[in-house]
Amino acid sequence: MKLGTEWWRTVRYAIKEERRTARLISILLVVGTITGTLIVIGSGNTVALTIG
Repeated sequence: MKLGTEWWRTVRYAIKEERRTARLISILLVVGTITGTLIVIGSGNTVALTIG
């Protein structure tokens, strides 16, 4: 079975899109975490860590 250049182009494009999506999700998670932390700090709530 011989694979043409179109097949490889499609595979490379799919991989590139997947990486772009993963990067976007990770950026959104980081921004959401930072925003959530700032909201908690700004609202005056204290975060208590209980060990025991």
